[in-house]
Amino acid sequence: MSNTTEQAHLKDEARVGYIDALLEKSEEAYLLALEIVNKPTIKYRTEGFCFFICNAWELLLKAFIIRRENDVSAIDFKHNPNQTLGLLECIEKVFTSTTDYTKGNLNLIREIRNKSTHLFLPEYDFKFASVFQRCVSNYNLFMKKHFPEYPLNRQVSAFVALSNLPGEKSSALSLNPKSLLQYKMLEDRISADKNEELITQTIKLVSTKKTKEADIKFSISDDSDGNVHFIEVPKDVNLTHPYSAKQAVRKIKETLALSAGISHGFTMSTFTNLCKDKNVKDNQNYCYEVDYGQSVIKKYSDSLIEYIIYIYTQDDNIDAANKKD
Repeated sequence: MSNTTEQAHLKDEARVGYIDALLEKSEEAYLLALEIVNKPTIKYRTEGFCFFICNAWELLLKAFIIRRENDVSAIDFKHNPNQTLGLLECIEKVFTSTTDYTKGNLNLIREIRNKSTHLFLPEYDFKFASVFQRCVSNYNLFMKKHFPEYPLNRQVSAFVALSNLPGEKSSALSLNPKSLLQYKMLEDRISADKNEELITQTIKLVSTKKTKEADIKFSISDDSDGNVHFIEVPKDVNLTHPYSAKQAVRKIKETLALSAGISHGFTMSTFTNLCKDKNVKDNQNYCYEVDYGQSVIKKYSDSLIEYIIYIYTQDDNIDAANKKD
């Protein structure tokens, strides 16, 4: 092996090692972001999450740029090799479209990080749950698309569960008018971004006769202190069944991409076959038919999406669902 070839080989090894190191550090920052944001006892959740998720994205994008340019120095400033690109410069290098949804979400997170360092109101943390969840999902999708060999999410699930402690008092920071104005500006930004989806959380109560396993105790007796009555609640179909078939398939594909990779093979045909096989249309928890006179529109629930993902990921169902026409 010639000296030139050997040097090129060593350079390639160094570049690969550098990319791996960036990905590992990126994952560490990502895990810290999830750990902080999912602990309700921490009052610095938004600031902590934004700081670490921005760091995670910056390292991930740097690894991408180096691999794409085949050069470690691609992340250096041209006129100052001692300084590497910041998050904003990395975003502009990778996401060149001005309408890219991932770029828009990441810039919003960056803006929240920059503005909320000192004056953010802790009681408004949960307001940003949908923005944070989208950022985490985008991070996962980008990593799995460009670095499929990297074993992401070995330790955690990519989910943001922001909530406030019951009875939590308002922060004294709300006495500063700048805090309220700052929050209002960020809230308007989120409302204007149509790509940000609401996060739906479903709480299921299961009745059990084992008292030691129960979190809540109740009685059916009318004269009991903790009596319970079963009632029928009118449904708002737009809330309970918000998805068309196309929207349901899109959410299923996105979830599968996070857990099984982008080559999951799920299609609209797969969705149709599974719904037919499982008689989904006959179960109103999954499917609700809205009669508009001349046409009937099927609307689907979050429960159906969870159910379809579950049965599809069973080994016996994947091939069968994809082979049917």
